[in-house]
Amino acid sequence: MTYSPSDRLSRTAMSLAVLAIFSILSFPVVAPYILGSLSLVLAVLSKGGSEVYPRRSKIATIVAIVALVLNTLMLVYSVIYFNRVLHDPVLQEQFSQTLYRMYGMTFDEFIAQFGR
Repeated sequence: MTYSPSDRLSRTAMSLAVLAIFSILSFPVVAPYILGSLSLVLAVLSKGGSEVYPRRSKIATIVAIVALVLNTLMLVYSVIYFNRVLHDPVLQEQFSQTLYRMYGMTFDEFIAQFGR
């Protein structure tokens, strides 16, 4: 079976968009931005000289945008939560206990590694 170049581009765009969604949980922050952006570029390129976008490219565009938005929201939430942990003694103690159980170091020892 032979596929046209626009069909190959739209298939690749869809594959990258799905990988961007899955990479939110496995490789957060960088991978979803790279895969989602590449997916958007390939979806736009798949239009070629035709008047309309292929259906698969439209779906890939939507999935890639969802991946980018979810990754951005997760990143913003993580920064806000860590900022709260830095300034709230109760959350700091809970985080310190969890960190000690998981890694054998307290929150103060963890922050000392970064030269606070």
